[in-house]
Amino acid sequence: MPVEPDPTRRSHESWRAILDATFELLEEGGYESVTMGAIAARAGVGRQTLYRWWPSKAAVVFEVFLDKTNIGPFLAGGEDFPTQLRAFAHGFRTLYVEGPAGTRLRELTGAAQTDPDLARAMAEQWFEPRRAPVRQALQEAQKAGVVRIDIAPDTALDLVFAPMHYRLLVSGGPVDAEYVDAIVDLALAALAPGATPA
Repeated sequence: MPVEPDPTRRSHESWRAILDATFELLEEGGYESVTMGAIAARAGVGRQTLYRWWPSKAAVVFEVFLDKTNIGPFLAGGEDFPTQLRAFAHGFRTLYVEGPAGTRLRELTGAAQTDPDLARAMAEQWFEPRRAPVRQALQEAQKAGVVRIDIAPDTALDLVFAPMHYRLLVSGGPVDAEYVDAIVDLALAALAPGATPA
């Protein structure tokens, strides 16, 4: 969901020009090539304007990401939980692996490791809105007896998404459809009623 400009503190025209300029710079040279000075020059605004509205380059890029990306949560209503979880996991893979949105998201995730404000914004504005529906689906599956009830929902979700994040951000291993299916299969086996810790 795009972050709308606050009409009490932002000129809509300048806000739009800044986001468009940042997007163009990202498309031309990637995250590392973007600077606050380059954004200001391309948008035709002063650097003080940028720093009045955003604390860092990463914050501007994240707002551009929200403005340009409307993907998720990949769940289809009325289907059983295993089907929902698999659809969500494949949607996650598509976002991260295919197209520029995934590149931007990986760059922002890296920047968030040293930027607590960015990390909090990403958690609240991007990850949680997409994680919440699948968490709810899992909780409903627990109530229905389809998923074991002795595991916290977020821990259960991490069984699927932590391995994919590891490959994407650390090991560089492939995250293809076969890998996603294997991870989901393992997670569902571990979550099945009657499954017990090793």
